[in-house]
Amino acid sequence: MKKTASEIYSECGEAFTLIGIEGKQDVEVNDIAAWENAGQGDLVVVPDEESLNAVLDKKAAVIVVPVGLAGKCAAVTDTAAIITSNNPNLGHALLKQKYGDYDYTNTGWDPVHPSAVIHKSATVASDALIGPGVVISEGANIGKGCNIMANVVIERDACIGDNVRIHPAAIIGWECQIGNDCLILSQAVLGSEGYGYAQDGKFNHYRVPQTGNVIIGDRVTIGASNTIDRGTHGPTIIGNGTIFDNLCHVAHNVKIGENCAIIAGFLCAGSTVLGDRIVASGQTMIKDHLSICSDTIFVHRAGIIKDVTEPGTYAGSPILPMKDYVVSNAIYKDLGSIRKKLMEIENEVRPFLEQMELKDL
Repeated sequence: MKKTASEIYSECGEAFTLIGIEGKQDVEVNDIAAWENAGQGDLVVVPDEESLNAVLDKKAAVIVVPVGLAGKCAAVTDTAAIITSNNPNLGHALLKQKYGDYDYTNTGWDPVHPSAVIHKSATVASDALIGPGVVISEGANIGKGCNIMANVVIERDACIGDNVRIHPAAIIGWECQIGNDCLILSQAVLGSEGYGYAQDGKFNHYRVPQTGNVIIGDRVTIGASNTIDRGTHGPTIIGNGTIFDNLCHVAHNVKIGENCAIIAGFLCAGSTVLGDRIVASGQTMIKDHLSICSDTIFVHRAGIIKDVTEPGTYAGSPILPMKDYVVSNAIYKDLGSIRKKLMEIENEVRPFLEQMELKDL
């Protein structure tokens, strides 16, 4: 890395959430490190006062702190630079992208590997990197600055935007579209056959051809081993800025809005529509043909079986609003003792009930 604190601050500034610098500004930075493992020459980003106290004696070169904590760094300003940030978590992400990311362009071979198979009708930007064993089919289009890594298959008439990185063994199905600045991780399958079948009177299955496609917006991340099915007639759509963890499945005709965060194990059945800024924690499952409004959060293995029309946090299966879920959970853990108490009450009142029945006779 070999940058001074003042160089980093001048190169990044407010665009990287950095709003002030003090202390030893000519100190040299060798690397970016987690605050827990900070050492001499490192740049570290601390989110709070507790983490700051943990790094003050570790001889870090640059400490990026939240607004309001710079004054607590006086003991180290002779040896370290203190940079303030109005969003340290975002600052950390941007600094790591600029100075600490892995260089995926350093492949060690020619820009287009000789083992790649590229159809003569395909269009590939001159600066794209095409790895070993890649297959690019008839009519496909690969945009500027793309990095298509080993053994990726891009099928007929698929369109890949600019600055897209596709990791090894991913498959982009025919006529699918990927926007700009996307990240597709290993073994993801975009445009897999949607699960559409009809049955006769003997329950034999008849495939319904899935002739739609998948449309991925800009700045989307598709995690490893994700599957996103193509639509039956129209597209399956993933909106701009949405990010998927690993091992997620999106069925045919689903539409997911912008800037959603989808965590591992997510399963969404067909033709459901999700709004914007939805957070679905691990193993969230959504039934088919539902509508989920924007600004909702699903936690604790959420199971969604009906439309969600009000923003908020929901938990459990079937989902409950968080305040109801907390009450329900508190009752659930005491069900054994509640049952025992009810049985005791039943035994106490049974003689009286029996006497009342005899009198009625």
